[in-house]
Amino acid sequence: MKLKLIGMIHLPPLPGSPGYLGLNLSINDYIEYALGEADKLYRAGFDGLIIENYMDYPYSVKVDNTEVYNILGKIVESVKKEYSSMLIGLNILRNSGVEAADLICRFGGDFIRVNAYLEPVLVPEGFLEPIARLIWDRLLELECKIKIYADVNVKHSKPLIPYVDALYNTCSRGLIDGVIVTGKTTGEPPNPSDVYIAKTICKDRDVWVGSGISIENIGLYIGYIDGVVIGTNIKEQRITSNPIKYEYAKNFVDRVNILMKRLNRQKLLR
Repeated sequence: MKLKLIGMIHLPPLPGSPGYLGLNLSINDYIEYALGEADKLYRAGFDGLIIENYMDYPYSVKVDNTEVYNILGKIVESVKKEYSSMLIGLNILRNSGVEAADLICRFGGDFIRVNAYLEPVLVPEGFLEPIARLIWDRLLELECKIKIYADVNVKHSKPLIPYVDALYNTCSRGLIDGVIVTGKTTGEPPNPSDVYIAKTICKDRDVWVGSGISIENIGLYIGYIDGVVIGTNIKEQRITSNPIKYEYAKNFVDRVNILMKRLNRQKLLR
């Protein structure tokens, strides 16, 4: 059994976002930042990464900025070229999954993360409509196949469909590769029982844990998850907006490897 380890690259504020005011960063600045973060994840032993416009809050429900899409596309292309063995994903907050799919297809990435894929949710930014069919329309138009990982009852939201129902619909009708289970907010881990429920319902799909994972709590989830998305707890001072600290990333990978060896050994002894 192999657990996929996915690290978050939280980009500096992008053009058009409130946080960008006064920054005046070039496209090369963003690319160099992303490559530096990817290098730390690669050397630490991560399997992949997700590029995200985390610092663009308060977010638009849908990003409407061609300059932003150009920057994100070039970042995907540059990171994949330099680290071709890694899985390269993209999440455009708050719910620009169609555009993310387009960029991943055109610039050579591997997967997307979508906050509201096959369920409507209320979020601080407004109302997120499910966009599963729109994503597939774009993929069919481009004749492109990528992997899709969908949040279910995503963090920072008030879900309108019960968790179990949302899981069942997403996994049985969503044509997804996996679901992502989170806590209520960034940096907060999910209830282990919610993760177990996800794996029970979505047994033929990957289940990733997508928030609040750390060296201290990863052992609660190993054994019934397929992947981990980690950001905050591998950042400098464990602050989400900070750059990745290599030592934290490496220590996390080492901890996971130890736990996985124990788990696999136990399975052999049964």
